[in-house]
Amino acid sequence: MKKIVLLPALLLMLLTVGVATAQAEKCNAIPWGEALSSVEEIEYSHTAGGIRYYLVKKVKACGISKIEDTRVTYGFRENKLYTTIVEIEKARDVKNVIAILMDDYGLPDHKKSDGWDIYKWENENLKIKLKSQYSTDRIKIGMYYKPLIPKE
Repeated sequence: MKKIVLLPALLLMLLTVGVATAQAEKCNAIPWGEALSSVEEIEYSHTAGGIRYYLVKKVKACGISKIEDTRVTYGFRENKLYTTIVEIEKARDVKNVIAILMDDYGLPDHKKSDGWDIYKWENENLKIKLKSQYSTDRIKIGMYYKPLIPKE
């Protein structure tokens, strides 16, 4: 079995159908649904809700990682890439991060809750949620691969 050397790029944010696929390949991002056994350069973190989380050891400067320091965690459900969590503790430019996502995914739904601005995007394959706390410039982005989302 071929091993994928993971030099994650922020990532799978660029991984949508069509144009973004070429960008993801350029960033060496792993495809959604990729088997855990084919991924290297990650370290087990914890398990929660049936999802095994792994920290990315090295984030390649790509996408949002070009403009912000990021911590990236991959979540595997049924041993397939299900979620990517990107955390930025102190964003230099919150609006620029949101603009990058808007360029790739269009206008988000937006609401405010408990001191956080919450932006949501959805397309055929992904659900994306960005939470931003302007008072601290903290950002957390969750991306979820819809074919692996549990049916309710």
